[in-house]
Amino acid sequence: MNPQTTRAGFVALIGRPNVGKSTLLNRLVGVHLAAVSPKAQTTRHRIPGFHVEANTQIVFVDTPGLLEPGYALQTAMVQSARAAIEGVDAIYWLVDADEVSDPERKLLAVLQNGSAPVFLVLTKSDREPQGVIDARTAIWADAFSWAGCYAVSATTGEGVDDLLTATRKLLPEQPFFYPEEELTDLSVRFLSAELIREACYRELGEELPYSVHAVVTDWTEPGDDRRKTKLAATLYVERESQKGMVIGQGGKKVKAIGIRARHAIEALIGGPVHLSLQVKVRKKWSRREADLKFFGYKP
Repeated sequence: MNPQTTRAGFVALIGRPNVGKSTLLNRLVGVHLAAVSPKAQTTRHRIPGFHVEANTQIVFVDTPGLLEPGYALQTAMVQSARAAIEGVDAIYWLVDADEVSDPERKLLAVLQNGSAPVFLVLTKSDREPQGVIDARTAIWADAFSWAGCYAVSATTGEGVDDLLTATRKLLPEQPFFYPEEELTDLSVRFLSAELIREACYRELGEELPYSVHAVVTDWTEPGDDRRKTKLAATLYVERESQKGMVIGQGGKKVKAIGIRARHAIEALIGGPVHLSLQVKVRKKWSRREADLKFFGYKP
């Protein structure tokens, strides 16, 4: 390739919940953009992240996990994942299981008639012996006409460079879509809210009400009278009992959430942060169309 020629394209990360899409996105971008936790369905929105290397800009799009939706929020998430594949130049199909689920079969049938090449990406390769990876590859090889098969570890980076090299070769020659120094087109307020929600997942574990949602309500940059960025955020839950779980006895839980979130936001923006949190009840918001629009899950 001519040294002056640039390539650019969009790549969607698709897969079932908790397969490792967000962890891989963070590895590809080099910073913590997408919320990550052991809890399934952590990702609720499409999260774009930019990777620039070898005169190529790849715009990766993390998506909510594929599942059979049971209520309005999950339906919006599945719609978001399906919308992410429209117009992309390539797709990473992430798997960590030995069987193809019904939602996956349905979407693969749609993709079979599409023009975008689809890479099979077996995740968490550092956790499995080679024999398991080989057997899993054989199972999935029959499910689709893949552009290539790669076993990767987002934790160690194993296999990621080979996957990127194969991807770059498929992208069209064209100018970059975004300035080379940018890592995402999402606002820092949005990313901070995601990090706060991630902190809830980490601190509350199995006790966490899945319907918790974080909104940054105030953002004040440092000024002459302060050196810290000042943030205020609200955590929304659906019931009073959930509010008590998030706050914890004597406010211990919400304090721990705030400390964890503050450290993550400070790493994101590269400076000190003062974060204050409050918890509010918004009844059945995950099942109400108006609330889903209000929180940005639906157009």
